[in-house]
Amino acid sequence: MRYLIVGNSAAGIFAAETIRGLDQAGQIIMVSQEDNLPYSRCLTSYLLGQEIPEQRIYIRNDNYYSETGIEFIGQNVEQVDARAKSVLLANGEKLSYDKLLIATGSSPFTPPIDGSNLEGVFQLRTLEDAKKIADFVPNVKEAVVVGAGLVGLKGAHGLHELGINVNVVEFAPQLMPLSLDSEAAGMVAGLLEKDGYRFYLNNKVVKILGEKNNNGGMTVSGVVLDSGEQIACQLVLMAVGVRPNTALVRDSGVKVNKGIIVNDRMQTSVEDIYSAGDVAETYDLLWDENRINALWPMATAQGIVAGCNMAGIERRYEGSMGLNSAVFCGVGVISAGILNLPDGEGQVFRAAEPQRNYYRKFILRDDRLVGMIMVGEIEGAGFLSALIRKRVKVNKTVVNQWLTDKISYQGYFSEGIPMGKVGQ
Repeated sequence: MRYLIVGNSAAGIFAAETIRGLDQAGQIIMVSQEDNLPYSRCLTSYLLGQEIPEQRIYIRNDNYYSETGIEFIGQNVEQVDARAKSVLLANGEKLSYDKLLIATGSSPFTPPIDGSNLEGVFQLRTLEDAKKIADFVPNVKEAVVVGAGLVGLKGAHGLHELGINVNVVEFAPQLMPLSLDSEAAGMVAGLLEKDGYRFYLNNKVVKILGEKNNNGGMTVSGVVLDSGEQIACQLVLMAVGVRPNTALVRDSGVKVNKGIIVNDRMQTSVEDIYSAGDVAETYDLLWDENRINALWPMATAQGIVAGCNMAGIERRYEGSMGLNSAVFCGVGVISAGILNLPDGEGQVFRAAEPQRNYYRKFILRDDRLVGMIMVGEIEGAGFLSALIRKRVKVNKTVVNQWLTDKISYQGYFSEGIPMGKVGQ
């Protein structure tokens, strides 16, 4: 059997290792446009901020490919030909396959802003991005980060750790609009402002200004906001969102919405083609529809399921859900599931103590916990995430207690098994 895996991040690596564990004789070929060892994209901002050495970002050792019997090719895949069961590489070479996994992830989206091609405009997605920024920053005193989602704030943190003054511009009226509600976001903003960050909410960058550099080119000198205000800076970091890398399946018959649509075996609409990770639309447990939940743990789980089915062992993916966690200025923040329900649908339990950066919000629908936000004391968040995932009914009296008390529970639980005082 000839297995071809496109992408060497979480989904691709775990799929390859699963296949190798089930099929010792099969040929595994892995293709990636990033010609390096597998690494964690989650750590690129920490590498930028010099909080970790480069070696820590890698998730497998130097002999990984040879030890696992994986043939690695550092090339970009231009096109999938499903009828011929082959792919076309950027160098013109064609590779055939029996089973194909598309685990190409996503790429940053750059809005059409005047000046976005100037020297000093960056994105932070890959190891190469982090290295390019690190080479550029010695002459940077002020930076503008466009986008206050989790990716933007992590990038801002990396720059801040280097002693750069960071200005964050966000179109929404709050930080992390997809991950927090306004109250929790306000607490995070307060923490970061005390640490020296400046925020421009309800704003967007409409132009990036430039000036001539010593090499005769144009480099960033500032940005103009839609309010008319100008911010002087020498670096702009774009973090306004990502788009799944689906171009390689155009005209292949593989169905695509925002991402590649898969079933619970990670199969696409085309026989022998699978997809997993940030490029794939998988079943969302809470929204009851296919969605993209671009999270490392879910990419690894999807890769394992894909690998099993590609090797002929049936496995089903239970589904994913939204989940975000971070630490800001020493304060833990975590959210999971559905954070806002339509008016009149479900119940919301909340408690807030802004003076000590403490916030808890639990969302119930049909007596089941479907979402939560915790700021400050986040112990027990893993258990609550499991309750959301398992769609277990919960006791409202206990939920009220969780607002101010330690998250605790009696015994173990699994789907369909009562949980003492917690379950009904």
